[in-house]
Amino acid sequence: MRHAPRTSFRRAVAGSVAAHLLLAGVAAVVLTRRPSPPPAPAAIDTRADGITLRAAEVVFTVEPPPSAGPTEPDPPPSATPDPPPTARPQSAPSRLPPGTVVPGQLPGNVLAHIRRPAAPRPAPAAAPLHGAMKPGQVVVYVLDCSGSMGEFGKLAAAKAALAATLRRQPGEVRFQVVAYNSTARALLPGRAVPASAANVAAAEAALADLAAAGRSDHREGVRAAAALRPDVVILLTDADDLSAAALKPVLAGRPVCVARVTAAGAGPPRELR
Repeated sequence: MRHAPRTSFRRAVAGSVAAHLLLAGVAAVVLTRRPSPPPAPAAIDTRADGITLRAAEVVFTVEPPPSAGPTEPDPPPSATPDPPPTARPQSAPSRLPPGTVVPGQLPGNVLAHIRRPAAPRPAPAAAPLHGAMKPGQVVVYVLDCSGSMGEFGKLAAAKAALAATLRRQPGEVRFQVVAYNSTARALLPGRAVPASAANVAAAEAALADLAAAGRSDHREGVRAAAALRPDVVILLTDADDLSAAALKPVLAGRPVCVARVTAAGAGPPRELR
């Protein structure tokens, strides 16, 4: 009876050890069967200067077709290495078609000729107002020099037409030129002078000095012409509202013809009625 407690104690210890060993074995089996966690992805270096691109070499194997006859052995591989892959050609820069000339590449003398301002074209010869008058006749030309005549080259056209008319007159014809705006004055000394080459040249020089300015007083110009007692008065003006009734007090019975001046030139004289 004295050994019963010791035997029970030993049995309890042995049972406890066996139970712990069994639990440890089960735990070991369970732990070994658990799936291992997936490996963490490797870090990728995104720096542009650290990336190296390599073309993967792909090898294709082509099987020979089946043949009834004996197959020949494959030739030994060549010892010459394969040529490196050819780089893709870049697109060539655009070129001008053949024969195209770039202005900047022209010779200096050609560029100088192109940049040279064009020479002014000579003014077309003006037609005379009328033909040659009879010898001994006296004509006074009255030229409007007001500001409106300076527009569109009307005064220049009137001067050219008047000069062309004087050149056609014979030397026995006598003439005078009266220029007017708000006042009037004769261009040549004396009353009326012969249409000689010298007097015509003097009249042309005086005409060249005239400029358009001021307002026009048609009656003042016609009065100065009528005072010279000509056979006919020819008025060159751009006005289109003249009438014989308005000029009658200063005409002194002298006939007056009006040559209307426009940008196209001076028209033929028409008697004012």
